[in-house]
Amino acid sequence: MPRWALIATGMLAALLVAGPVRASERSWNDGYGRLGDVEISTNRKDVALCDRLDDENKVAVEYQTAIGRTILLQAGPKRGCVLDSVFFGSIKRATFCYGPDVDPEGGSLRWCNPARSF
Repeated sequence: MPRWALIATGMLAALLVAGPVRASERSWNDGYGRLGDVEISTNRKDVALCDRLDDENKVAVEYQTAIGRTILLQAGPKRGCVLDSVFFGSIKRATFCYGPDVDPEGGSLRWCNPARSF
């Protein structure tokens, strides 16, 4: 067998063993302009939420875990970041929100981007 065929066979075998790369294996990022942003890690266990402006608005990420908990993490209105992590399970769904009151009970004082399922 020619040398190039051996190399190609070895590379194909390595790809088959590694399996397909899924889109969910990338970190997830969302935000709203310069106001703030969120990143959920590749393993869907770590969250970094940042308020980028010193203003009257807050930013939040509301996420659901694999064990059924819903968590609201918020930052602001001053500039800064907060971190959180999931110990049991992983994050299965998340949405980025912003406004003067990011608590779900705040009603019309919060706006949210479309939710994303993982």
